[in-house]
Formats: sequence, structure tokens, C-alpha cells
Amino acid sequence: MAKARFWEEHPGLKEAISAYDGNYYYIPYLPDGKYGGAWYIRQDWLDALGLEQPQNVDEYYAVLKAFREQDPNGNGLKDEIPYFARQWEEVLRLLNLWDARSSGSDTYHDFYVTDDGKVVHPYAQEAYRDGLANIAQGYAEGLIDPEIFTRGSSSRDYLLSENLGGATHDWFASTSGYNAALVDKISGFNFIPFLPPASAGAVRMEEHRRIPIKPDGWAISYTNNNPVETIKYSDFWFTPEGSNLANFGVEGKTWDMVNGEPIYKAEVLTSDQAVNSPMYLEGAQIYRGYPQDYRYEWQWTSEAARQGIELHDQHDLLLDQFLGVAFNRDEQSVYDKYWPSIRTYMLERQQAWVLGSGDIQADWDAYVATLDKMGYAQVIEVMNSAYQRQYGD
Repeated sequence: MAKARFWEEHPGLKEAISAYDGNYYYIPYLPDGKYGGAWYIRQDWLDALGLEQPQNVDEYYAVLKAFREQDPNGNGLKDEIPYFARQWEEVLRLLNLWDARSSGSDTYHDFYVTDDGKVVHPYAQEAYRDGLANIAQGYAEGLIDPEIFTRGSSSRDYLLSENLGGATHDWFASTSGYNAALVDKISGFNFIPFLPPASAGAVRMEEHRRIPIKPDGWAISYTNNNPVETIKYSDFWFTPEGSNLANFGVEGKTWDMVNGEPIYKAEVLTSDQAVNSPMYLEGAQIYRGYPQDYRYEWQWTSEAARQGIELHDQHDLLLDQFLGVAFNRDEQSVYDKYWPSIRTYMLERQQAWVLGSGDIQADWDAYVATLDKMGYAQVIEVMNSAYQRQYGD
């Protein structure tokens, strides 16, 4: 079967979707490619102020400070937003600059695996305390969008098109597209990816990468009267024909085979819409159980983004991802009992500290004590027991 061959070619993924009994009960959506997000900066603003791209956390702070105070957009107003993000969680990427983590996967606020193979949560580590204290300071100094928690997904469109935004962390392909979109509106506009600044501990890391497995996918319910036919249907999407259909749409309509490569038609690539939109209309690139083909995205990735990806490829930046665990019944009951309220408490305190309500350094001991009372240790215990059973030697 095509799926069996896929598992053989991608070791570890079948284990990641397996239940505690060793069986797997769904076929996931399987993203392709390595890089997701990157650090972006207004190179034209750097040039206007005579600054170099920041190479470490102190230089990055100095650049954001200059963006705030030295009028790089040249309109005579102090209206620049040095750091912004269209998902507020991306402000937490700044934690990496102080050797802390914001997540262990491409799901925000996720657990991560330490170098010694232990599952922990980033928001219970001392590095998080120090990193968030610096984020709160940057927010207080106006270096971070004052509407970071409320502006929403339109912030990238608005702040860049109004020549107000200076830096962010966002996806390669879509973010680099603004250079072509805004070059006629903003003279010299140049928003480009650059290497992550080295952290306080002199480490360059890119925390965000494409996770190889998503929770979206196919599953067969107990009411299914045709399981064999359903499995055959699912298997089709792992064949070359099914994969091309799922990734590129209909051959001859949205793409052609050229020298053995599926190539989009010019009208797809030159549309005013991102390629995702016409693909959705064809029923392609829908989150279901199939292997994504990164060639679909590379074709509409701008030259600036391609250069950024190639630059990142020259360095060992990406971190291993936490692919999740499958609990047994007892472990699940512990997790369900404690984790939802712990996570809510973590995020409430996080936002309050960033906004200046409280001081994380002063509040840290009480915060950790509260986590313990709420059952954090029990959650970590079941996370690690499940992790060792699933991935251990």
C-alpha cells in the first residue's frame, strides 16, 4: 500500500500517531518542508538610519529602539511600531532571545522535550521568567505593538501598508510577498528575512518549523459500512496521482506536468490571490489525510524568501519538535483534570505581566507555587510516562 511505503520512508511518524495500545486509528495530514516562520526586518529602515542587521539580542534591542525613536519612515511622527505580529503569540518568539522557549511544536504554548529527553512546559522554566521580563520591558518602552493582543490577523497588512511596522516573526512565503505588493506604494520598501539574532547565551535558533504531522486527517467511524473501500480511498491520496490532485488541483486546469514536475499554470501564479485560495476552490490543499508536497509552495515563494531559506540552510538553526503523546485512560484522566486550568492560569498571568500588571521577577515564586498546587507535577509525570512508552528505546 502507498501509505505503508510512506511510513517506511518517514520513520517515526507512525509511532507519533499511534495510540497507547500500539495501533493507529486515523491517517493525518502530513505537511512537507522544513521552515515555517522567520525573523523579518525592514531593511529600508535600517538603511535609512545607517544601521546593520542585528546579530544578537542586544543589537536587536538597539535596532527596535532606533525604529521607535529615530523616525525611519520619515514622516516626522513617532508612529512606528518596531515589533508587531498578526498572531499575538508570535510576540513570545522573543523569548528565544533569552534562551527560553515559547512552544515545542508549531502549535502555540505546547510542551517541549529537553536535551536530556524530559517533557516540560516552557512557561514553568526560569529562562521563561527572565525572557518574559524583557518582553514586558520592551512593551513598556513602546518597542512592541501596544495592540499586540487585540489588533488581530490584519496587523501585518495594515502596519506594513501604512509604513508603520518594522519587524516581526512570520511565515516565509506570505511575508516576503509584501515587497512586490507595496513597492509602488512605499518607495524602497524592503521587508526581508534575516538570521535569528544570537540569544543572551550566544545561541542562534529558529523555534518554528513545520511539524510533520497535524491532527487533521481521516478516520473511520463505527457506523461505516464500507471500511475496505474507505481505506482504499484513503490510500489513493498517497499515490502519485492522489498526491498531485491533493496538492496542485486538477491537471490541465490548474497545473501541467513539465519534465516530470507538476507546474502551476501562469494564471494561478499571477492571480491577485495567494495560491492557497484557488487551490481551496479546487478542493486541494485541504487539511485531510494526505502528504503535502512542498513543491506546491516553492513555486509561489518570492526570490527574497528563497534567498532567506537558502541562508537559513547554511546554519543549524531548527529545533526538534514535540510530536505529542498518546495517553492511556489513567494518564488522560490526570491530564484532563489538571491541565486545562493550569494552561488558562499560565496564559492569564503571561498577558498580565506583558501588559505591566505585576512583575514576573517578583511574582515568580508565588507563580511556581500556584502551578504546583494546581497539579503541574502530576501533568508532567503523565506526559513523561506516555512519552517514554511511545518514543523510548
